[in-house]
Amino acid sequence: MATEVKLPDLGEGVTDATVSRWRVKIGDRVSAGDIILEVATDKVDTEVAAPVDGTILRINAREGDLVDAGAVLALIGAEGETVESGSGHGSAKPTPAPQIQAEAKAETKAAEPSAPAVPSENGHGAKVSPVARRVAAEKGVDLEAVAGSGPGGRITKDDVLMRAEGKHLPALPGEYASAVLPSIARLAAENNISLDEVAAGRPFSALTRYDVMSAVAARATGKDVTVEPRFLPPRGGQPKPAPRRESATPILPPQGERAAEAAPAKPAPKPPAPKPEAPALQLGPGDELVKHSRMRTAIARSTTQSLFTAPHVTTMWDVNMSAVLAHRQAHKNEFAAAGVNLTITAYLVEAIIAGLKAVPAANATYTDEGVIIRRTYNIGMAVALPQDQYGLGGLIVPVIKNAGELNLLGLARAVNELADKARRNQLKAEDLADGTFTLSNYGTSGSRFQTPIIVQPQVGILGVGAIEKRAVVVSQGHPLEANTGDYLAFLPMTTLGFSYDHRVLDGATADAFCAVVKKTLESY
Repeated sequence: MATEVKLPDLGEGVTDATVSRWRVKIGDRVSAGDIILEVATDKVDTEVAAPVDGTILRINAREGDLVDAGAVLALIGAEGETVESGSGHGSAKPTPAPQIQAEAKAETKAAEPSAPAVPSENGHGAKVSPVARRVAAEKGVDLEAVAGSGPGGRITKDDVLMRAEGKHLPALPGEYASAVLPSIARLAAENNISLDEVAAGRPFSALTRYDVMSAVAARATGKDVTVEPRFLPPRGGQPKPAPRRESATPILPPQGERAAEAAPAKPAPKPPAPKPEAPALQLGPGDELVKHSRMRTAIARSTTQSLFTAPHVTTMWDVNMSAVLAHRQAHKNEFAAAGVNLTITAYLVEAIIAGLKAVPAANATYTDEGVIIRRTYNIGMAVALPQDQYGLGGLIVPVIKNAGELNLLGLARAVNELADKARRNQLKAEDLADGTFTLSNYGTSGSRFQTPIIVQPQVGILGVGAIEKRAVVVSQGHPLEANTGDYLAFLPMTTLGFSYDHRVLDGATADAFCAVVKKTLESY
């Protein structure tokens, strides 16, 4: 019996994903654990492994297709096994194996220089993915004018979006044309980055988004990054406003003479007022419209939803970090011998766990039925991603699972591993899921204080500012009244910014949490 390959759980709030690349084709033999395809979401790129040994019998989604969570992407079975037409379950519509096999052969033939274009079912000279066809209809893009960058010249969703934005994917050497993911090529085009320079002799198929964004960051710091003319997006006119949709006029019931005599006619319901048409964007001299990236769109959606869901309140606490810095100086070589870099973040996470244990309501989720107190401490760490030339970056929050069961060494090792995964663009969906509380260490970029936004459905997020020397009054007597024992000391201080959900926590409970965090950090 064939085994279904389904889209894995991609984390909270992720309901679909785009098929980026298939690494296998129908008829290939695979072993359990082999990576057979790659999918992309708003947050992370994910590899999908074969669940069992066997032969690929059917592929239900093409590269560029948008598939729902839980969709059956492929079927794996014994060689020569037949699959009935209705055997594909889930939200993906199965495509008959012979059709996909024929299309695969046609795409291979179309990729050869001497082969003529293979017409698709809509009559165009290049094949078009279903998602690309739908997006083209929505955007009003003529598919005849779109150059496909997918395997065999297939037109993908990215190709259509680039055309709609007045841009074009860069032309690549023939031997690499099908090796570069359209999303990678598009990112390079949007940032005027040469893929030849980024690859530096490596196969184009090995390039990731992180490679391209690292090149963008290198250029921003003045390092030499070659930019070839073919990667420059054309400058054009202003974007066209969305077409106006006229509201439908409701159909009134017939009113004859008998109906009029029996009862007075009810007034017809007023048609809904048409929404005001959005004004066309006005770009001044030198202005440039930068389209939202998928990550920035996701950030905008999640932060707006959080602010309109939870009433945010932020409390500030100053903390003396002398004890932490002294402890780190005394033990960093010991940790290094164990292969671990002892960072300030590990101390912050340990202090947060102490605060959550003292105030369980800070490790919770609000629901209409009541407050769910979480007994597992999964601490998320907000990590900023490299910025592009416009200063537009991104944010990702990997999670330390079961952090309450780890000592300082275990926490430092977990911080190191997640940071390394983030740098290598190797974070998985499970690395970003199930957080119960979040740390935002914005002090690493020099900020003294911010008001962080809660990550839903959590009820709190602790922001930590830069550690800096400040003049602090040290009192030997009454804490408020002047006395001869008072003196000024220059101490390494930081300011905590704890944003909390006022539906769950009040000022007193939020400050109780911060007091424990402060005491823990000042007591090493």
